[in-house]
Amino acid sequence: MIFNITSAERSIRKQYLYACRYAFSVNQLQRKTRFLKMKTIALVCLVMCLTFGMASSHYYYGKGLMSVLSKQAEALYRGLAMVTSEDGDVLASHHDHGYHGYRHRVAFTAVTSSSTTYSSGTTIPFTTVKSNYGHAYNSGNYRFTAPSNGVYVFSWSIATHTSYYGHTKLMKNGSTYHQSHCSSGYQQCGATVTIILNKHDQVWLASDSSSLYVYATYSSFSGWKLN
Repeated sequence: MIFNITSAERSIRKQYLYACRYAFSVNQLQRKTRFLKMKTIALVCLVMCLTFGMASSHYYYGKGLMSVLSKQAEALYRGLAMVTSEDGDVLASHHDHGYHGYRHRVAFTAVTSSSTTYSSGTTIPFTTVKSNYGHAYNSGNYRFTAPSNGVYVFSWSIATHTSYYGHTKLMKNGSTYHQSHCSSGYQQCGATVTIILNKHDQVWLASDSSSLYVYATYSSFSGWKLN
């Protein structure tokens, strides 16, 4: 039996085909991400596509169903556009390696590049930058400068030598915000803290021992903005 397809029905088909295409695309990308939002969107897309297929096969097009499908298609289209905008790192082209999606985010990780000792109060130079979204970390003076007011998290891990203590301190605008004390020995020591920063506040890590030994590449400093 052959049915005549109206222009409105064709429009609905196109919007649902768009949803289906993105659903399968997101499913493929889920192999590389654990974002719950993307999994939910993919499931919703697939369910709606299935619903549309069933409605088409049984020719249930009436004014009520057409209205519902039209609204669902529009909402789904807007939802996918919003997810693409907010989580562009997941749906971004492989050519930009996902960086485009982080343009409004702030996060960094840096590690030391040489093994040496530092006297008390000396800034620990995390010179090798692993990531620096938002460019708030300065690898020249080893300081993080808050780009805006908000709650931030900082975490550090120092690989120490058996003959030295692993005392470090997190500095905020020249004052000690938090200290981490570790006994001598081959070990990783550090801490993770939350801190409220105003725009232009600076944070860095310094030695809190008269002689702090830091192993290269095994010692790291990270930070990111929560909100």
